[in-house]
Amino acid sequence: MRSSKIVFYLCCVSLSLFNFCKKNIIEPTEMGGPGIIVPGISVEGIKLGDSRKTVEVKLGKPTSVGWADGLYRGWRLYSYAEGARHEPHVKLQFYFIDHGNSYGPVDWIGIGEAYKGKTKEGIGIGSALGQVRQAYGFPSETFLSQGIITDKYCLNGRKLEIGYKDSLVIGMSTGYFVPMPQDDPCK
Repeated sequence: MRSSKIVFYLCCVSLSLFNFCKKNIIEPTEMGGPGIIVPGISVEGIKLGDSRKTVEVKLGKPTSVGWADGLYRGWRLYSYAEGARHEPHVKLQFYFIDHGNSYGPVDWIGIGEAYKGKTKEGIGIGSALGQVRQAYGFPSETFLSQGIITDKYCLNGRKLEIGYKDSLVIGMSTGYFVPMPQDDPCK
């Protein structure tokens, strides 16, 4: 009888220590790398706030370089695409803040139809709207434009936009590195 009490006591102590240790484990929630989307943090291991040089070291020279204008800000745009030059399929786009004669850090990341990466929840191009809602709940805002539904979420303190056609994800984007109060679902 006494030995069973000792075994019971040791089991309880072991479970307590296990739970205490388990609570102190820091899991890498913001890790990123090839094929990984971390909403509000990074895509393909490139983080919001990274420099143009960092992007080029990780992905090489862009397929094309141009400009992009938003309602509240302009960017220098690096596009990485696959396919023929006359019919490119966008993989990733990096928007660097335009400072006039120079440009700053990655402010916004666009994810196109050729990108195969996914979030830890398995969300990526081709995911179903129901799958997204199961993973992230209902968006803070939804709008319809030219037959495309776009949901805005606040994840990891930044905006995540997901575009759907026929209830399937056709594009995603995340940012801003430098917040824009006029366009912030996190407020």
